[in-house]
Amino acid sequence: MRDCYAGTAAALRDALRHAVERGGASSLGVLHQGVPSAATLSGDAATAQAGRIRRQLDRLSPVPRALLVVAYAPRDIVCNCRAPCCSGRYPNPEWRNALDLVVVHTGPLLTGCVPNVRLRTALVANLLTRTHETAVSLAQRCGVHRNTVAEHTAILDAVLTGTRQRAGELDAAFARIDTLLREAGIVADETRVQVA
Repeated sequence: MRDCYAGTAAALRDALRHAVERGGASSLGVLHQGVPSAATLSGDAATAQAGRIRRQLDRLSPVPRALLVVAYAPRDIVCNCRAPCCSGRYPNPEWRNALDLVVVHTGPLLTGCVPNVRLRTALVANLLTRTHETAVSLAQRCGVHRNTVAEHTAILDAVLTGTRQRAGELDAAFARIDTLLREAGIVADETRVQVA
């Protein structure tokens, strides 16, 4: 965590990752991190900064907040239990709940199409996390034709991430949180960054 960020994306990633990693970090993890810079916060100061960022995130309405959580929060949490039955990772509940909210929000966009929640969930996750799974593999995984995947991707992509002519819902959510974080002094203004 930093005292002041140059960009909103880094602030969101750090804040959404902080609580997840804080619980799973080992006591020797500090030794392997290297030398932190003077602007790096740790301990209670990092937790307070993550709380300040999350407070600004909570000022958004549920759908824009969920869009940002899906785009910037980690999908999985590392598990250090070392049990033989454990895979070492488990789904981040905050990320999963946000994804479910966005999937419900995008349901009306695909009226007239056969509802396939599994396909819509995969498409929303791929679009917001910029994960590129091929249409063929996604079609096979979800049991649909690749043209259906392409049609649904075009509809969801235009609304969520936007087109060249129109900003998407993620762009609007990012612009709003950027404004809130700059007003709170968490992210440095461009004018201050250019002068420094």
